[in-house]
Amino acid sequence: MWFKNLTLMRLPAEFKLVAEPFESALVEHPLRSPGPLELETRGFLSPFSRPDAAMSHPAGDALLFSLGHEARLLPSSVLRDAIADRIAEHEAKTGRKPGKRMRNELREAALGELLPRAFIKRSRTAAYWDAPARLLAVDSSSDKSAEAVASAVREALGSFPARPLASEASLSLLMSEWLISGVLPAGFELGDECELKDPSDQAAVVRCKHHDLTAEEIREHARCGKQVTQLGLIYDGRIGFVLDSKLKLRKLSFLDIIADKLDAQDGADPDQVLDAEFILMSLELRVLYARLDEILRFVD
Repeated sequence: MWFKNLTLMRLPAEFKLVAEPFESALVEHPLRSPGPLELETRGFLSPFSRPDAAMSHPAGDALLFSLGHEARLLPSSVLRDAIADRIAEHEAKTGRKPGKRMRNELREAALGELLPRAFIKRSRTAAYWDAPARLLAVDSSSDKSAEAVASAVREALGSFPARPLASEASLSLLMSEWLISGVLPAGFELGDECELKDPSDQAAVVRCKHHDLTAEEIREHARCGKQVTQLGLIYDGRIGFVLDSKLKLRKLSFLDIIADKLDAQDGADPDQVLDAEFILMSLELRVLYARLDEILRFVD
């Protein structure tokens, strides 16, 4: 259940999330399939595979949950052709082109005919609440997905004052300094990926993957004015990730030193494995959050 990307949202110090009321709130807002004329629905799913499992899972000071999404797959080209057919039929019968109101009616009629026959695609977005860090961590690099999770929790609880994580430090300038100097904060080392952009021309982009970031040709781009917008980092030899200028943690990888702790879980019940992985992941990430907060000074 290792998260692959992290979009982080901060909550105020006075905010508290208690496991039992949170579970009750999620139960009242489960995922359901779209009705015949609905394009999509959102609701909560259990993180576990058992049909009777709880909607959320507490582990220490962390609380895991998942937001589900079901959407009818109706290609725009199919809808467009169906509307065109109805417009052509209307013109043939009346001898004149339909006005705006009639076009809207024809569109709704086509939509009503096609939607009940459309396939449904289900997806889920995992997230968890870290109480000591006061962070909502969403397993996605998409702001839209993170806001969808926050909005769903807000609707379920009535209040959830989450906002995108921000820092006092200018992250692009700071990462550029790290790349140029090769001197990183204690505990961090460079990974093998980065992205640099020219602040005066956003179309001028340099991307490096699987590359030695200490090479002079890479540093020269930063020296000449390009700013680092994404930088591969390794923390404490345990967690690899790409930090971007919006404080997202992309391409998370939990290195062998962590994975070795779970060897004893081979062949165990999937729900027990999920529990063990979540405990380990949330504890490791909490240490990383605290270290990043020391360096970047998260805004409250």
